[in-house]
Amino acid sequence: MKKKYLRVLAGLLLIAALTAGLFEGWQYCQYRKARTSAYALEQIAAALTAKDQALFEEFVDVDGVLLSMHRNAAGLLSEHMNALHERYPDDWFFRHDAAFMQRYMEERRARDIDAARRMIDFYFDEHRMPVTRADGAARWGADEMRAFAEHYTVRAKTYMRDDALESGGATYTATVAGDDSTYGRLLPAGDFYLLLRRQEDGRFRLVGLAVREDADAHGFYPLVDAVERYWALQGWN
Repeated sequence: MKKKYLRVLAGLLLIAALTAGLFEGWQYCQYRKARTSAYALEQIAAALTAKDQALFEEFVDVDGVLLSMHRNAAGLLSEHMNALHERYPDDWFFRHDAAFMQRYMEERRARDIDAARRMIDFYFDEHRMPVTRADGAARWGADEMRAFAEHYTVRAKTYMRDDALESGGATYTATVAGDDSTYGRLLPAGDFYLLLRRQEDGRFRLVGLAVREDADAHGFYPLVDAVERYWALQGWN
């Protein structure tokens, strides 16, 4: 009887040990999954879908991303100013030289980033009422962002591997594709670089976004084409 009791006890201890091991293994898998760049992108997508700004900012360095975008735009516009003038001879914006464009963008940087930040705030809170003139512009921009979101999809295609826990970053190429609508046809397809960095807690966070410099079907020029079409669509010519 005593031996039978000991066998039952041993069996229970074995089951408990296996259960604990499985739970620890599951926790470790969850820990590792939450510390991959793919998980960060999943959370960003979930935040955008749910309009969860707190979750979004947990995985996106908003100010850092906006700064990287502005610097990227300033550099590309300055570098391609002559070619852009030839491409859009009637656009006075491209009749300046590279030095002017760099100075112009630097002078606007703080204001542009602040305006974009306001748009993001209104995007996540569609019931928020604008109070100031700047708020009104931001609310309009957020409404336009929602209109674009309805007609575009984003897919991360390639990346630099980050499966080693010691790795400090990951870079994805994200393709933005529009549907067959007035807004979707503005940019049929475009590629962007997404830069994610591992934070002190081991999780990844989006810290930068840049446009592909190539002048091909998915590069910088098609994005400028889309902006020109958007201006025409709004009647701002």
